[in-house]
Amino acid sequence: MLRQRSTVFDAIAHPVRRHILEALNGAHWVSITDLAERIEVSRSTASRHLDILRRSGLVKARRVDQATLHHLKLDALEPVFEWIEPLVAEEALAG
Repeated sequence: MLRQRSTVFDAIAHPVRRHILEALNGAHWVSITDLAERIEVSRSTASRHLDILRRSGLVKARRVDQATLHHLKLDALEPVFEWIEPLVAEEALAG
């Protein structure tokens, strides 16, 4: 569990990867080209960061014809929710 948490936190530490997650949120399946345009980075930059997000389990990829499409796996953010929930609860109690 600790390694999974570390991997997810490492993945979301970079601002470009957080922008990618934001761009994928609510979207169905998105190509690298569309994603790069949405967040205004090169395709190679988007591809490099998507690879890290895929390896962390935050993004799922599938091939459709010649394109690779990407989708946010929101449930993979569970380690973040588990970590922050007690902090928020403590703050609310102290407030």
